[in-house]
Amino acid sequence: MNKMDLYYRGFKDYRFQTEDNKVCQRDRKVLKKSNAKLDSLEITKYLCIIEEDWIKAIEEGLEYIEKAVKEERQFIRTEGEVVPIEKVKKVSKYSVEHLAKHSNMITHVPEKEDDPVIPDSIYMVEKLSDYAVYENRFLYLLLCYLRDFIALRIERIEKLRMTYKCKFYLKKEFTGKKRQFYYETSYIEEKYDNPYPIVDEDSNALLKRAQDCQQIVLMLLNTQLMVDVSKVAMIKPPIIKTNVLKMNNNFKRSLALYNYIVEYKGDGYRAEEIVKEYAPFADKVADELVELGSLTSFLTYKYGNDLSEMLENEYQAEEERRRILEAEKLVEQIKKLKRRVTESGMGMEEYMLALEKRNRQLEADSQELLICKNHILELNTQIDQLKQEIIELNRKIEELKIEIEGLHQEIARLNQKYIDDMAALKKKHAHEILELKAMHQSEIDDLNLEHENKINELIDNYENRIIEINEAHEAEINYLNNVHNDEIKNLESKFNNEREKLINDYEFKITGLNNNIKNINAKYSAEVKSYSDKVNSLFGEINDAKLRRTRLIDKYEDKLEIMKKTYLDKIDENENHCSDTIKKYEEEKLQMARQRDFALAELRSIRVENGLITPSEDLTSKERFAELEREFEAFNRFFKQQWSITKKAIRKELLWTKFDKYELKAKIKEEKEIRAKEKADRKKGVNVKDTEILDLSHYSDEYDTKKISDEIINEVDSEDVSHQKFEADINRSSIKNNEELSDEASNDNATE
Repeated sequence: MNKMDLYYRGFKDYRFQTEDNKVCQRDRKVLKKSNAKLDSLEITKYLCIIEEDWIKAIEEGLEYIEKAVKEERQFIRTEGEVVPIEKVKKVSKYSVEHLAKHSNMITHVPEKEDDPVIPDSIYMVEKLSDYAVYENRFLYLLLCYLRDFIALRIERIEKLRMTYKCKFYLKKEFTGKKRQFYYETSYIEEKYDNPYPIVDEDSNALLKRAQDCQQIVLMLLNTQLMVDVSKVAMIKPPIIKTNVLKMNNNFKRSLALYNYIVEYKGDGYRAEEIVKEYAPFADKVADELVELGSLTSFLTYKYGNDLSEMLENEYQAEEERRRILEAEKLVEQIKKLKRRVTESGMGMEEYMLALEKRNRQLEADSQELLICKNHILELNTQIDQLKQEIIELNRKIEELKIEIEGLHQEIARLNQKYIDDMAALKKKHAHEILELKAMHQSEIDDLNLEHENKINELIDNYENRIIEINEAHEAEINYLNNVHNDEIKNLESKFNNEREKLINDYEFKITGLNNNIKNINAKYSAEVKSYSDKVNSLFGEINDAKLRRTRLIDKYEDKLEIMKKTYLDKIDENENHCSDTIKKYEEEKLQMARQRDFALAELRSIRVENGLITPSEDLTSKERFAELEREFEAFNRFFKQQWSITKKAIRKELLWTKFDKYELKAKIKEEKEIRAKEKADRKKGVNVKDTEILDLSHYSDEYDTKKISDEIINEVDSEDVSHQKFEADINRSSIKNNEELSDEASNDNATE
């Protein structure tokens, strides 16, 4: 059972429990209606349309490649060495030629004249077949190219066909008297091993053909010829067109296929994106998908209230209750069965016999199954025995290998002994040959003299034969020359007669044609004269027309220059106006783009603060990240401008507030002293004019004058600030403000 079947069975069991439950039905009904227009499910698959041209070309070429491989082209490589005569089984002409040039290998002569001459060692030639010819190496290169060419396209096609993309969004919410529910989920999935691609019979057939071509290529690469060629260095392009590649049809077609796949630049397929959307959901689909919200709600509620143990106990109790209920149903069924037996009129014994018959049938079936099982066990036992035999045979093979290795060593030892013995025998044999040479030197001289006489006699006979053949050949040549000269004379006389006849015929025809030409010339001379007069008159008219044309051209060229200058001035003016307008619009466009980027950045920052946006892979593309950079730059420009204004306000508040407070304190203190003096004078009965109320209107724009005046009056009442203390406070505050401003400036630089 695969994972999909497992999940399907589990979901079926889950739906079996909840589908007909009234409470679950009510919840699903409410959730289905909530935000139904926002729900969406988008499935994307790809239909891969394979082009047939490259598959057809490879199929046609593989036929000739297979025939070329079967030819097994090779060249014979000869390797020779001088070996002892005892090791020689067969002598070739190369051995005789080599022995004729190296007579030192003959170290003794036979004792009897009829015995053959046996040398001590002789030259042996071994002919070896070499398959690493250029044509076979070309076939190996072509098969490697085809293997990679086909495998690359099949891999890409399979990946594209098996691609599955899913985008799912679900948002549900409702508010009741005792419950408020909000559920939102977004799901994105991509699979590249989807076993249920889009069904396309044409594409499947073409893909099967490509896979068959791939199997054929791999099979050809595993042939013994290609395995041997693979051990040699692979040739490199360009391919040298040898005579075999030009003339042999199989190799010629193979070279054509090589040129085709090397020059092929296409992908060999094209893909169509098939998008299927489910929005809004069908009733059944929506009914199943809203189960996600209910299941999530249950799980969070279970773990949130720590109800796992309690629910498990209730589950076990419910299972026990159902088990008891099933047992009761079984007892009830037995009672019904008894009543049925009684009503049928059969006795219990007859009924039991029927059951026994049925049981026997079941037992027979079980016996057959048991026999099959035993047979399977026997087969498994035989398989195990065969495996043991294989292991035993492998062990014996290893023992035989060890024994063979020992035999090889013994053979090597015997060979060495043989070589040593042969060297001793050679030395002894050489000594005997020298003795025999000394004994039979006179006989050898007589034989040489006799041999030279025979050779001289053969040479004289051969030269006489050559002289006779030359004389006969010269006589035959003279006869053929005479016959040839007679034939030449006859042909020349025949040719002269025919030539004179043809000359007379053509002279007669030429005379007639000359007379016709004279008549024609006389006829057309008058017409030529009349036509020449007309031509002269026409030339005069043409000259007059040319003169008029020149005058008109001069006239209209002046007008054209004036109009050209006027229009060029207008064009320059319009271009200047257009460039100014374009520049203005570009500045406005840039300003609007900056405002848009700032607004987007501000909106995005607000959403980030509220947790509506988190870093994700949706913004990793080049376009989306460039957009983020523009928003970031716009926000930085706004931040710099706003920070400049804020710094000015901070400086003003920090540097000037204490001066204003000191001035207000002095005025309030003075006013307090004057009013105290006026109060004392009034008690004494002296008439005093009312003092003007302290004017704080020029502070009202920047400060809360009521609050400041109350604070200052309290300070005046509580303490008496001296001028020296005031100056010290100002100095300290100035130093502190300067330090703060320098820190802020460094932070600004770091931020930028």
